[in-house]
Amino acid sequence: MKEKEKIKGEIDLEKKIVKLIIDIAMEFGQEKKGSFFIITNRNLKPYYSWLYTNILEKTRVKVNDKRILPLIKKLAELDGAIIIDEDGYLCAYGAQIKKIKQYKGHGTRHSAALGISEVPGTISIISSEEDGAVRIMKGGKTLVEINPFTKTPPTLSEKIAELITSPSLPLIGGGSIGALALGLNPFMAAIVFTGSYIITKSGAKSLSEFLKRGPKAIEEKKEE
Repeated sequence: MKEKEKIKGEIDLEKKIVKLIIDIAMEFGQEKKGSFFIITNRNLKPYYSWLYTNILEKTRVKVNDKRILPLIKKLAELDGAIIIDEDGYLCAYGAQIKKIKQYKGHGTRHSAALGISEVPGTISIISSEEDGAVRIMKGGKTLVEINPFTKTPPTLSEKIAELITSPSLPLIGGGSIGALALGLNPFMAAIVFTGSYIITKSGAKSLSEFLKRGPKAIEEKKEE
C-alpha cells in the first residue's frame, strides 16, 4: 500500500485522490454546477441513505481510473453525495446525508457537507451552483474556500491536497473564513488564503512561494 499522510491519527488519505476531487470540484464550480464529494476512512452507512439503485454494487471502482473518470463526473451531477474511501474506491453515489449542520447563507448541500465532516476521518469537498466556490470541510468547519473564476496556478490543488493531508492539522476560526492551522511539530503556522498572499504568524508569505515549496514555505521556525 502506498505511503499516506495522517491527520491526528484520524485521516489516512491518498493525496492524489484528494487532488483529483479538488480538480473535479473546481471544474464543476467554473460551470456553476453543484457537486458533493466525501472522502473518508470510516464506515458512513449509518449516516446516509441511497437516492438511487446501486448499479455498481458488485463492482470495485477506483475514481482515479481514467476509464472510470467520465462516469464519476456524471454521477457527481446527480443529487446527493459521492462517497470515496481512503484508497480512492467509490463507496456510494447519490447518497442522501442524514447528519446535518446548518451552514448559514447556503442550502442543504452545504449543511450536509458541514455535518458529515464532523465524523472523524472524513472531509467534504463541494462546489456551489450558487457562486461556483469550492469549499473543503473537516471537523464541522470550512478549511479552504477557492474561487474557481480567478486565475489559479496548476499546482494549487496539489499543494492544497498536500496541506490537508499533512500531519497534525488543527482548525481555527469557522464559517467560510478559509483558515487553517498547520502543525509542523514543534512549529505552528496559521494561514489564510488572501489573494496572492498567505498570512502566517510570522508575516505574509507569497502564494507563489507556497505553490513552489508547499507547507514548508510557511513553516515558522522556533525562536531560540
